[in-house]
Amino acid sequence: MHTLRARLVVSWLILASSISVFGQVKVSNGQTPLPGQTHPGQAAHAQQEPCWKQVGISSATMDEQRSIQKQSRAQIEAVCRDSSLSEPEKKAKIQAIRQAEHQQLTGLIPAEQREQLKQCQQARASSHPAAAPHPSSVHTGPCGEIAGP
Repeated sequence: MHTLRARLVVSWLILASSISVFGQVKVSNGQTPLPGQTHPGQAAHAQQEPCWKQVGISSATMDEQRSIQKQSRAQIEAVCRDSSLSEPEKKAKIQAIRQAEHQQLTGLIPAEQREQLKQCQQARASSHPAAAPHPSSVHTGPCGEIAGP
């Protein structure tokens, strides 16, 4: 009986120690985060200064741009919800909202800075792998309707 009890205790100790060893093992993809990285594989370019800042556009200007865009989206959503408008009327109102938005945004950032911003964004986009296409090839308009080609 004493031997059986000793074997049982030894078995439990082995089992307990193996569980604690397995609990400490980390599954890794072989990469180790570098100092300053939040996770392995984080690219160094993630810490780059935003393009708008690189070309000398102020954060206040970018905030104003976001505000204009947000306001336009809200106006378009309101037009889409307006059941008293026909589809051609909705389309015309949305086009007018977009034209007004474009004029406001054009006046916000000088042409030279806009061009520099566009070049910076294109350069960064070309250095990233292309995103996988959306599984649905159906294009929708601003109100969720199916848009023509």
